[in-house]
Amino acid sequence: MIVVPICLSGLENRATCKAFVDCGCSRNIITPELAGALKCQQMALDSPIAFSQLDGSVATGEVSTKEIREVPCKIGKWEGRISFVIAPIATYHVILGIPWLEQANPEVDWRGKSLAFKEQQTQWEISKIAEEEDEGDEEGEIDPLLLPPEYRDFVDVFNQKEASKLPPKRNIEVEIEITPGANLPKPKVYPMSVQEKEELRKYIDKNLARGFIKPSNSPLGAPVLFRRKKDNSLRLCIDYRNLNAITKDNKYPMPLVKDLITVLKKGSIFTKLDLIEAYHKLRIKPEDTWKTAFSCAFGHFEYKILPFGLKNGGGCFMQLINEILHPLLYRGVFIFLDDILIVTEDKEKHVKLVREVLQRLREAKLYAKLSKCEFNKTQIDFLGYRISPEGLAMDPAKVSDVKEWGVPQTRRQLQSFLGFANFYRSFIKGFAQITAPLTELLKTKGKGETAKVKAPGAKLSWTPECQKAFETLKECFTEGPILKHPDIRSPFIIHCDASDCAYGAVLLQKDQNGNLKPCGYLSRKFSETEKCWPIWEKEALAILKALECWRHFLEGSGIPFEIWSDHKNLQYLKSPRKLSPKQIRWAQYFSRFDFQLKFFQGKQNVLADALSRMPQHEGIPTAKEGTIFSDKQWGLAVRTRAQTQKENTAMVELDGKDNWGNELKQSYEGDQWIASNAEQGEQKGGFWFVNKKLYIPATLRIKILHRFHNNQSAGHTGITKTTKAIAKHCWWPGMRKDIKNYVVQCDDCARNKSRGGKPMGLLQTVAEPTRPWECVAMDFVGELPVSKGHRYIWTVLDLFSKQAHFIALTKLPSAEKLAELYINHIYKLHGCPSRVVSDRGVQFTAKFWEKFLEMLGAERSLSSAFHPMTNGAVERTQQTLEQFLRMYSNMRQNDWSRWLAFAELAFNSTIHSATNKTPFEVVYGYEIQPLPQLPRWTENEGTEAGKWKAQMMECWSQVTASLKEAHKKYKVFADRKRVEGDKLEKGDLVWLSTQNIKLGLPSKKLGPKYIGPFRIQGVINEVTFQLALPKSLGKIHPVFHRSLLKKYMGTLDKMDT
Repeated sequence: MIVVPICLSGLENRATCKAFVDCGCSRNIITPELAGALKCQQMALDSPIAFSQLDGSVATGEVSTKEIREVPCKIGKWEGRISFVIAPIATYHVILGIPWLEQANPEVDWRGKSLAFKEQQTQWEISKIAEEEDEGDEEGEIDPLLLPPEYRDFVDVFNQKEASKLPPKRNIEVEIEITPGANLPKPKVYPMSVQEKEELRKYIDKNLARGFIKPSNSPLGAPVLFRRKKDNSLRLCIDYRNLNAITKDNKYPMPLVKDLITVLKKGSIFTKLDLIEAYHKLRIKPEDTWKTAFSCAFGHFEYKILPFGLKNGGGCFMQLINEILHPLLYRGVFIFLDDILIVTEDKEKHVKLVREVLQRLREAKLYAKLSKCEFNKTQIDFLGYRISPEGLAMDPAKVSDVKEWGVPQTRRQLQSFLGFANFYRSFIKGFAQITAPLTELLKTKGKGETAKVKAPGAKLSWTPECQKAFETLKECFTEGPILKHPDIRSPFIIHCDASDCAYGAVLLQKDQNGNLKPCGYLSRKFSETEKCWPIWEKEALAILKALECWRHFLEGSGIPFEIWSDHKNLQYLKSPRKLSPKQIRWAQYFSRFDFQLKFFQGKQNVLADALSRMPQHEGIPTAKEGTIFSDKQWGLAVRTRAQTQKENTAMVELDGKDNWGNELKQSYEGDQWIASNAEQGEQKGGFWFVNKKLYIPATLRIKILHRFHNNQSAGHTGITKTTKAIAKHCWWPGMRKDIKNYVVQCDDCARNKSRGGKPMGLLQTVAEPTRPWECVAMDFVGELPVSKGHRYIWTVLDLFSKQAHFIALTKLPSAEKLAELYINHIYKLHGCPSRVVSDRGVQFTAKFWEKFLEMLGAERSLSSAFHPMTNGAVERTQQTLEQFLRMYSNMRQNDWSRWLAFAELAFNSTIHSATNKTPFEVVYGYEIQPLPQLPRWTENEGTEAGKWKAQMMECWSQVTASLKEAHKKYKVFADRKRVEGDKLEKGDLVWLSTQNIKLGLPSKKLGPKYIGPFRIQGVINEVTFQLALPKSLGKIHPVFHRSLLKKYMGTLDKMDT
């Protein structure tokens, strides 16, 4: 988005303002106010033009019918004549569209943020449109010509640069009163990207200079985060949810709609003023500024003015503006927060009253945004009403969604419309007679008692009588006595719902008889981006848009209201949990309202449900199930499952009490398989059967799968049992594949079921040593019963010869003590090793031990977390040692240390299966004699030393060959009990086994078998992987063997983009 300064010359006047350069606009546009101020001749267009707004929606109001031609303009050093279409636009008074871009042909450097022309090479820095009020728009002074002549001396009241300054001290300041005894939230800092930190630095520098914030020593500290705007720039958000949760409500009264009616009596001329950054015009009480503190990478700061996101802002500002305009209230002036309405009978009185209001705003240093103000109008839209000399009427936009309800094309769409209408049948005179032509279309037709339902997807036989009934009902919905004028003194109820393609909401209040009556309707189609959101976010967006639409009735009213939705997971948006930037922005907006979320089944929500499923919105694929939040403690993926009152699930229970049969019949409408293969099925009682099994349409298959797999009575059975249970009653094409995919992707099953079968990860062989004591493995046995003061055994094994040493210890040694033991017991006998293998004990992972091995020239090789098989050779040696000691120790097991020397001798003098020789022979070249020597064959005494060396080399060669063969055989044997498993790569998501992790649960038997999913951060080898673990799991080493991991098969990875 580019904004450039432009100077326009009219017949009598000149005006300077900023123009928005829009390469998507087919015309150059100028506002009626600026066109009138320039006194240019206005010409009629050949044909009227309707414009679409920046968000793609069609602009409301009158179409453009006039233009001004060949207006002399100057942009920097560029000069030329531009023709403009006259149309009301927001924010800027001029839009330079494609015609000017073709005429001037500028060069745009988006990266360098500059605009240049080939001839002059004149450049201007690109400025971004401020989409949010709280960011301010420092455009500087406004050209007086943009104001009506009678108000031009008040041009300073519209100066947006002055509006961005620190407000003066006032009698009214914001007080933040915390509930007594409440726990103060602790400071928290969210991690940020480099771009976010730079944006944060600019924000802090700017607001320190403005005086809006100051450094703080507060014990509080709300976290800061950013969200992306539509132009991809960043907007800062401060998460004040924890503070709002413990802040007392401000009960300052808000104006009533009946008071507006009083102001409007005999009114014929109207002016509307919209104030800039209204909340920022209030200072916080000095003793309360510490409560607004926020923490970030650049320090601790607190606000001196009221920031966005804090509770009670509306009531505080209402108190301020009422005090400033108090003498004028209800004497032609009506105020609601930052909106001011001025009403008089004639022009002279009107100008005088408007000038008085502007004077009071000037004195109070409050400023209005000119682009949102309207002056001297005979008709104006204000707070959801269309105001004119005839009186107060509903804003057409409030009921346009119902008035534009498309003609139903199918039985299902007609049933939805009649369900909506049926809610108001008691308020519509002759309801049955009016709807008779429509209900007739839903009746079954046939001969005798056997009635056949029309084929699904067939078009309705729509007649002129049906069209008349349809239009009559829509008129009844949008006119009295059905549509009730909102009464701010009474509580409101909002019904919200979202479908795959649109959302709908209804604002309701009870009448004197206790009947719910609508005050307004809302229905919109989702954008292409919003269609990809998970269903819970669509439901949340419906609530957000409803609050924005009816904010003037709901915010700061002092009366709590209710929002009804069929998605219970929305409760997290008001609770203090870690959310995404978008969710926090929504939660901050929600915190401005005093409401309670209530939940009911979708079938009870007929009003909002029908609005979200209008015919003109349909034809969009079903939304995917998505992930909401990540649990901070376990890293568990929480699936979006809304909840019923009994079973905590919004999935329809397929039994009689839920009347699911009607939904199934409706789902047949438009089903593609039936439309193409109707001859393969048979219809009975309104249901379709294939080979005597109930056909399930595509829209209900997920519910069927949930019923037969997730439901308590189903018990999360496996693929085979779930298939048998469904196939017994139902059928659809590709059913077995769908069931397999659903069960495999079930997070509850993955988290809580043990993985059957062989452990994953085939045996990985290591580099073979080529000489004795080149590669050493070690571990500890214990704690054992005390034997002569000893409790532990240190086992040291040579992986070449299989020679072992067993050293008794009084306690587990430190790294320093272990190094001393190695020198005294191993180094003196065998010298320096090349590699030392061990588990991840504290001694072996210590820095001292690592440096000690470096001094010996040895490489440290640690096993992966919770996988002792990495050090399998020493594990098997210890098993042999323990077996020996069991044989010879006494019943009290307190004499094992006396047998340790014998155990070592026995082990080293026994032929090892891997080498086919004894360890003694491999190391020393002869057999040690553990028992009295028996007669044996001896060589001649004159054997040469060379012959002995040759024998030793031959021996080692044989040992090396035997080790390779033994490892090969052992791998074959070990892999029989293992499977390779799914291939894992860097970036994949996996579940982590909890068998070695303490979860702190009361019962491990009832705890999850797996936690996660976690992302693979690195691949060490084919069976060893490094995971990205959360800090909540403590100091667990993040490297794990394949057998402890299970590939994540759910949809989180697809949604997390």
